[in-house]
Amino acid sequence: MTSADAVKLMKQQVGKAAADRVQSGSIVGLGTGSTTAFTIQFLGDRLKSGELKDIKGVPTSFQASVLAKQYGIPLTTLDEIDRIHIAIDGADEVDPQKI
Repeated sequence: MTSADAVKLMKQQVGKAAADRVQSGSIVGLGTGSTTAFTIQFLGDRLKSGELKDIKGVPTSFQASVLAKQYGIPLTTLDEIDRIHIAIDGADEVDPQKI
């Protein structure tokens, strides 16, 4: 396995772990980036299988919107809701203290 494959596998695992935290009935902030793209895919899989129901996504970018639509995640906007239950986005930078 190349280091690029290892990074992709880790991103997939993190994306799945994030998707697994979403509960039915949630409003979900959908961030942008390669790891979050895996999360959106796994959320779509959970919806399709019936494991997850009645969620709505709030995309932070055009890319997140396109992916959410591709994977069957219903979308809403900040103007239409009063809160987001969980927001998922990648960490662009983490310091040694993880702050």
